[in-house]
Amino acid sequence: MKDSTDSQLRDQQAEFRKDLPCTDRIATLRIIVEKSIEWNSSLYINFLGY
Repeated sequence: MKDSTDSQLRDQQAEFRKDLPCTDRIATLRIIVEKSIEWNSSLYINFLGY
């Protein structure tokens, strides 16, 4: 079941996967937040789990 699920997920989806460390996802999120603060813009983040 896990193999079929992984093949359907896009790279843009931040699902935790065996070969992708969560530190990459955290670093990306941190950069987005820092840029939002730097540009004084609103930021909305939605986390979905299923």
